[in-house]
Amino acid sequence: MKPFRLGACQVCLTLLIIGLTAFCFNTGSIGQEAFKIGVVNTQEVLEGSAKAKDATDLLQAASERLKTKVQQLVDEIRTLQEKKAKTELFVEQAQTADLDNEIRLKQQEYQREVEIGQQALLEKEQELMEPIYNSLQELIIKVGEAENFDIILEKRLITLYVKKDYDLTQQLIGLLNKDNKNGENDENPE
Repeated sequence: MKPFRLGACQVCLTLLIIGLTAFCFNTGSIGQEAFKIGVVNTQEVLEGSAKAKDATDLLQAASERLKTKVQQLVDEIRTLQEKKAKTELFVEQAQTADLDNEIRLKQQEYQREVEIGQQALLEKEQELMEPIYNSLQELIIKVGEAENFDIILEKRLITLYVKKDYDLTQQLIGLLNKDNKNGENDENPE
């Protein structure tokens, strides 16, 4: 299977190179003027963004609180199940019906808490991260236009090698953090 995967990757890479070359010839970039391609590692930019770090820390703390709450319910269910197992040895099954109901209710509460908690985390992540993604996208466009790039690609997806001059990752981290500081200063005048 490995030779097939390697062959498929080589075919995809070859097609990509052919496609980019054809694009360059069609737009008249080759032979007339330089075709300027930039790359950016958006994940690294987000990891370097102070605002994204703050959002991630907030989400991580909320996730830990949810995990603790859910673990308490798991412990309560386990305790009830152990109590039922010990009680079943000495009484009729009909007498353990209350414990069965209590276990079922705790399991339903557990399921509700997990679903509601996960949904709340997803919504909060979207609320916190969407403005950061939008700012990053706007910055990429702004840098692309200001520095006359013809195309800017995601570095992690298709780039095998890029000259440092064309890697915009660190520049975007600086600009994103600078914009966030300026935005904070605008909101909180001293």
